[in-house]
Amino acid sequence: MALFLRDEDVSRAVKMDDMLEAIESMQRHFGRGEAMNLARRKIIASGGMLSVMGGGLFHDGVLGVKTYTVVKGAYSFQVSLYDANTGHLLCYTQANRLGQLRTGATTGVAVKHLSNSDSASVGIIGTGYQAPTQLEAVTKVRNIKQIKAYSLTPDRREAFAKSMTDSLGVEVVPVASNAEAIEDSEIVVCIAATTEPVVEGNWLATGATLICAGPTTWRVQEVDDATLARADKIFVDSAEQARDEAGDMASAVDRGLLQWSQLMELRYAVAGTVSGRDNQDQIVYTKLMGTGVADVAAAKLAYEKAKAMGLGMEMDW
Repeated sequence: MALFLRDEDVSRAVKMDDMLEAIESMQRHFGRGEAMNLARRKIIASGGMLSVMGGGLFHDGVLGVKTYTVVKGAYSFQVSLYDANTGHLLCYTQANRLGQLRTGATTGVAVKHLSNSDSASVGIIGTGYQAPTQLEAVTKVRNIKQIKAYSLTPDRREAFAKSMTDSLGVEVVPVASNAEAIEDSEIVVCIAATTEPVVEGNWLATGATLICAGPTTWRVQEVDDATLARADKIFVDSAEQARDEAGDMASAVDRGLLQWSQLMELRYAVAGTVSGRDNQDQIVYTKLMGTGVADVAAAKLAYEKAKAMGLGMEMDW
């Protein structure tokens, strides 16, 4: 029997604490060579795009693939989860809410392993669909006392700040510029739909941890050259995907300002193979593009939680 889940089922079954644990566990096993990532591939058609990505959790005995379309600006996400030992379909789930939780949790895991443990202030650029889970995850791994939020539209950032203040119990202050959001913030999260850099390196405080989880389109940039120059360590969730999806890095490599060999993968910091930072003064920059192996870990979590709660629809397959 295969379990079919809707976004509503996922929302009921999966909470951020569970997702943080699942993504951290996946990264740890991945760093030990016990999982595999299938990098995103895209098919561009005249009317839209199809993307495919996936992974295998060998320690958990599951394989999976995520597919999604983007047509006229509308996204539709799905994940198929399979038993690695039998090949049987275990779960087919809508993944809009699942992806939102996974994206936030990956940022949370990065903050946990790369930022200074006493970091208490956050600046976030972008207040759209993915932004709430970014802040939720960060506040669960660090004792956050101050949050500044910026996006282009004043009404939206003010509404976001009020909503997040109410839900997190931490005051979120809307600010008038991206520079103001970044300056003096110990953790900076960029989750904006941007094509030009919204982070300038000279705005970053000493010891800051910068997480960028926005666009994954070739040559689209989130940070400027000074950010890459000031970063003492640069992490990504997939070095393979970075060559096609981290436009700021690709541009810097083209101009001899960065070498691909400088990148480290988050999984190794989580597994303890490399250190997230060597001292409190280092600036650490992380580009998170989203990986198929993380989607498989998220789908497995949703499957187990929903099955235990009696959610979803079971079908012979």
